[in-house]
Amino acid sequence: MPRKRVLIVGAGAAGMSCAHHLSNHPSDFEITIIEPESYCGGQAFSIPIDEARHGASWLNQGVQGGSGIFRHTFAMFRQQGYDATPVNLQVSFGKGDKFWTNVFPTKFHEKHAAEIKKFRRALKIIGWLPGVFLFVPIWLLVKIFRFSREFANYMVLPTLALFLGTGNATPEVNSVILQKLFNSPTAGMWYDAEAAGKKAGVLVGNNPSMVVFPNLSEFYDTWKKTLITRGVDVRLNTKLMNVMDRSHNGVKVCISERTFENRYERSIEVFDEIVFACAADRAKSLLGDQATRRERFVLGGTTWSDDCTITHWDMEYMEKYYTNHFSEDQVAENPNRDDTARIAQGREFAPMYYIRSYDQEPDKIEMISPPFLPPSYASGRTYETNMYGIYTPSTAPPTNRSFPSVQTAQTPPSRYR
Repeated sequence: MPRKRVLIVGAGAAGMSCAHHLSNHPSDFEITIIEPESYCGGQAFSIPIDEARHGASWLNQGVQGGSGIFRHTFAMFRQQGYDATPVNLQVSFGKGDKFWTNVFPTKFHEKHAAEIKKFRRALKIIGWLPGVFLFVPIWLLVKIFRFSREFANYMVLPTLALFLGTGNATPEVNSVILQKLFNSPTAGMWYDAEAAGKKAGVLVGNNPSMVVFPNLSEFYDTWKKTLITRGVDVRLNTKLMNVMDRSHNGVKVCISERTFENRYERSIEVFDEIVFACAADRAKSLLGDQATRRERFVLGGTTWSDDCTITHWDMEYMEKYYTNHFSEDQVAENPNRDDTARIAQGREFAPMYYIRSYDQEPDKIEMISPPFLPPSYASGRTYETNMYGIYTPSTAPPTNRSFPSVQTAQTPPSRYR
């Protein structure tokens, strides 16, 4: 029986994984993977930085790490000879009288202690009725339970945006995901068995076990070489122009390859199967009139938003808009619980992520990650800032400047501002 010819469109995480697992059956599949860029990895790649200035020679753009649920990712790291470094996540939320953290109790916690208690009850109700709340977005949940705008914008939304990377689209996330984030022992980033007891009144009081990824450009390059040795045809600088025909005879496609002379050469090729490992709207466009009604419906159901990422080492900006250090003035001690250990931990406060809501538009957020550097706050520390929230890779070199005022072109409208 002849092998099936399979075309995989996109050499990001999904496309590479698909090719890897199909290559476990070399007698069944003849695999081709195409990628318009000159490298594999998609949004996950690394850029070089000045090691003498920053203490590291590279940083990862697009994604820096993840939680323990990414078991497949970790397995692929190990197979290719790379390790993911475990860390306990410390986050700095807000600034001034709106500062709070998962490391130690703050005055902002105490200000919203009653709402935090009500929030815990709301999570229980969602857990009892998941079929109902699956269709309730967070912006509506806030109205149903009559949470204050300050609590919703400065506490609830940032905790979810951090985990999902949903930025300003976070209010549209369904309530069941929020409930899982706090109450699931396996998938809950903020799950804390002591939340209702020793840490009552604290929204998030654990330091989630996370991992930071290795140099992603090197990892994907190694993975590419492994796939080639397994018989996969990896074609970079090659893009799919369109799907010309789909029938019982196979899938006819038009492919364009960039040559060394920076010219494009088109060819018509036929495969038995095609796998789209790219953005949904791109897949819909490539299918064109060959898409079925169901495919047009599913692939057209995604919503995209613009954002801006800046890589910088502007310490003045960080001190002005974020809380970088432990301060006794921010600590709130509750006589009904023992916070001794958490306050002691707070004295070693070294946040790995920073999130703030804009006071002029509290439902809009900015997220900052200082990737792969030691917990010191010298002027040379490098930061990756996502204006209005969602991670996007950027090839812009680091610049020593303050941020411009960036207005997202497709910022979702406020639901409860």
